[in-house]
Amino acid sequence: MAYSDEIWVIGTDPPCPRCDYLSHMLHDLVTLLDLPLRIRHLAYTDTEAKEFAQSLGLIPGTAKEVDAKAGIEMDWDGIYQLIEHSEEPHSDSGAESCCPTGPGAKWTPELDAALRPCEEKALGVGIMMTPVLILAGRIYHQGSVPPREQVLSWIEEAFKRDATVKPRLFVIEVLGPGCKNCETVYRNVFKALDMLGLTDRVKVKKRTDLDYFLEKGVHVTPGLVIDGQVVSKGKTLNPEQILEILSGRISA
Repeated sequence: MAYSDEIWVIGTDPPCPRCDYLSHMLHDLVTLLDLPLRIRHLAYTDTEAKEFAQSLGLIPGTAKEVDAKAGIEMDWDGIYQLIEHSEEPHSDSGAESCCPTGPGAKWTPELDAALRPCEEKALGVGIMMTPVLILAGRIYHQGSVPPREQVLSWIEEAFKRDATVKPRLFVIEVLGPGCKNCETVYRNVFKALDMLGLTDRVKVKKRTDLDYFLEKGVHVTPGLVIDGQVVSKGKTLNPEQILEILSGRISA
């Protein structure tokens, strides 16, 4: 699930113009606010995206999937033409675009307006429609690119409740079916964290679901994942080896 110091954009992979523009906007705003937050782009087909949507009684999907399920009969040829002939977008304030190159350069308010019928029908047919904006584990918006000033307000609401910003929480995952070697690595992670004095800043999780192993490219367990990045496969690491890996990625 989403963590308290993370912003998620659930979209397509590769990112569509709307998902990419929203991601760039978020990076700009987080830099502006000087907050130690992690911004993640998840494909709507990813396990985490599906689990989050499921927790809300929904399934993640695109405008096309909403169209098919709701029977809207959208003019997709016209929408693709709108994307191809778009000019570089501008922010709501009239300032220069936050992402002048890449897919986000094809986003325009007119594109969102064209897809509005799908956005309005999405929840009614049980779909959490991309792009989805999740702040600190809570869904704030789905189906379009919200105004920049609104996103800024949401970020402040979600992450600036306290006078001081807490250090971000790192996530370590031990992947395995529960075998002896997997349990050994799990225990050794805690021993390594004790050596570093960082047990209060790291969340350690066991992952036993095969689909997640395959998604991460771990075909031989145990696997070790730090903040979504696979750092070891098929090795029964001792505390010292784990300490060496952590030292290069997690600072006190």
